[in-house]
Amino acid sequence: MKLTKWSPLLVIGVQSPVIPIWISFPNLQPHLFSLHILHGLSSLFGCPLEVDHVTYVFSHPSIAHV
Repeated sequence: MKLTKWSPLLVIGVQSPVIPIWISFPNLQPHLFSLHILHGLSSLFGCPLEVDHVTYVFSHPSIAHV
């Protein structure tokens, strides 16, 4: 999969069947906010790419975004 920033000159040949999305885990227990656990949970839906910065620094503990 290749992520490309959109621009007016962007030419897309064949559309990729892969679409990056954010997965939210509301009300996740604080001890589950580790990269290993979050990647394991999100891998149930596909290949995890990134953990949201707010989730990584645990500044909004009511929800996790991967």
